[in-house]
Amino acid sequence: MNIPVSNGNARASVVNRTHRVVREQALDMRAQQERKRSLWVPLAIFSVLLPVICYAFWAMLDGYDLTPNGVPDAADQIVVMMMWFIPVTALVLGTVWLRRSRMNEVQR
Repeated sequence: MNIPVSNGNARASVVNRTHRVVREQALDMRAQQERKRSLWVPLAIFSVLLPVICYAFWAMLDGYDLTPNGVPDAADQIVVMMMWFIPVTALVLGTVWLRRSRMNEVQR
């Protein structure tokens, strides 16, 4: 980029603008790193809870006995449905929250 320099002020204004742009980019990068760092704790918690939930679900299904005529007992079916719908609902809410936060970042 060739900028004609007639005096020192023109060059100083270009340098100041460049410094301002670089500082703004550095602040954006720092904010992005902070957002990434803030996701490690929930990820670690979920990573610990997922095997525990799977084990509990498996143990519950293992105890889900059939009646002597081969038909499942309907008393525990609401528990099975809740074990399915609670994680799915949490996943959908998390996806919506993530997409909304990304849309807000793009609008800024």
